[in-house]
Amino acid sequence: MNVSHGNQGREEKTVKRVLFYVQTTWAFGAVHFELSKYLHSRGLIADVLDWGRNYTIDEVRMLADYYDYIVTIPGYGMGLVDTFGLPHEKIMIVAHGEPGLRLALRKRPREEFDRFAGYAVVSEFVRRLSAELGIRRVPKVVRVGINYRRFLSPVSSALHIVGYGGMIRRDEDGDDIKRGFLVREAAEAAGLMFKPAGQLNFLAMPTYYGQVDAVLVSSSTEGFGLAALEGGAAGRLVISTPVGYFPHMASRGMGIMAPLDPNEYKKFTIEKLRYYEENPAAYVETCKATQKAAKQFDWEYVVDDWIEFFSNP
Repeated sequence: MNVSHGNQGREEKTVKRVLFYVQTTWAFGAVHFELSKYLHSRGLIADVLDWGRNYTIDEVRMLADYYDYIVTIPGYGMGLVDTFGLPHEKIMIVAHGEPGLRLALRKRPREEFDRFAGYAVVSEFVRRLSAELGIRRVPKVVRVGINYRRFLSPVSSALHIVGYGGMIRRDEDGDDIKRGFLVREAAEAAGLMFKPAGQLNFLAMPTYYGQVDAVLVSSSTEGFGLAALEGGAAGRLVISTPVGYFPHMASRGMGIMAPLDPNEYKKFTIEKLRYYEENPAAYVETCKATQKAAKQFDWEYVVDDWIEFFSNP
């Protein structure tokens, strides 16, 4: 795999080793530990470094000597430059959502994105957002996947418990962009039990999905939207706002798309929950179709996006 550096005069190199410098809990852990396994199966050495620990400058520079690239999100990429003195061309940036991009741009110039070895985003939504925020460099899209086998489980026989996999996360104005309260209100209005995942470790999520009958997403913005994909693979009823990657998922049969407006979302979701609670056969049929559709988002079908990114940043 030869890396092309365009017209910048850099010598081509074969990428053999990449290090993900990321948070190792919740969605980030779920994504990067699984992605590393699939990259290993394709011949790359790929590892994960927890950004929550303290490292010495010598330690990080030793890692930089070993790995061809260190891959992280925008704000932490700038930190690798400032704190540890790594050159921009050693770092690849992947933006996973709106908050991370906005936070980075509050502290650094947009032109800095041009200096990194590579710049990618996890969905077309984030790519459009990047341009809207004035970042000149056009990022590649590297899709997120799941280990389908990890979540595969028998479909529930009826709808009784509504699940929710998000946590409170506020934007610059202090508003909760996850809006989990909408799911709770819709579930209660439909006469169903509400069981949020809270701060479960990502390794506990397959068991959690087995304890609920539906997985709802109510976010006003998402970079990708992992809970919907995982819930679909588990054979649960999936209802989500049209955020992140979900419009594409829904177009491929993987879930039901609800309105973004909070009042319309609640009205729509209450109606759907009541319908599927009162019609178990339709509920089971929909869940089976969703689970089947989720298979196409297994890492084996999207890992080439990442290999191409590392090979031609």
